[in-house]
Amino acid sequence: MKKVIIPLLAAAAFLNSGQLFAQQKKNFISVAAGYSDASNIYDYGTGLTKTTTRSLNIGPAYGYYFRERWAVGIQGSYNNYDSDNAVPMKSSVWNVGPFVRYEQPIWDNRLSVYTDGFVYAGFGKTDSYSEAGGARYYRERTTTSFDLSITPGLLFHLTPSFSLIANMGPVFRAGVQTEKVSEVKANSSNVGLFKGFGLNNVMFGLNFHF
Repeated sequence: MKKVIIPLLAAAAFLNSGQLFAQQKKNFISVAAGYSDASNIYDYGTGLTKTTTRSLNIGPAYGYYFRERWAVGIQGSYNNYDSDNAVPMKSSVWNVGPFVRYEQPIWDNRLSVYTDGFVYAGFGKTDSYSEAGGARYYRERTTTSFDLSITPGLLFHLTPSFSLIANMGPVFRAGVQTEKVSEVKANSSNVGLFKGFGLNNVMFGLNFHF
């Protein structure tokens, strides 16, 4: 009898799990944020210099599940960076673009892993700044970039309407960038694995499903 009941219970649990996932809410709004603060000490031979850099990243998004595990949407982000170095600097970057998400439940429809593919345009500005004592002056510069990134993360579903989200940045990124200072332009490109992945890029957020 047990040999019959156990497979039936397992099948029922599997079917019920699939049914719950199929009944998920289709739309979601997400807001995630991350902050890093790092200090370093350099010895230039004439004395010690301490540098401090801070970075704040905020990323809102809207998505729609067109299938049980697949979603598409639009995402934006704002990154602010400043330093207290011997040459202080402050910059900001805005990114916006579409994304596609694949989500895979791994624990009772409560915990899921996901992967986001994000194609975006970025617009940045670095304020003009001077070295201590005004020895050198650096003009304002702007950047325009187009990138592709792949970012894995975790989703913890608290209720049918709310879930927590966490990631450590992209594991793959490729893009091109144009930097402009006055009338002078310079182009660059980059591609690589784990270049933006790590503890300094951890982001936590909240999803609202409706």
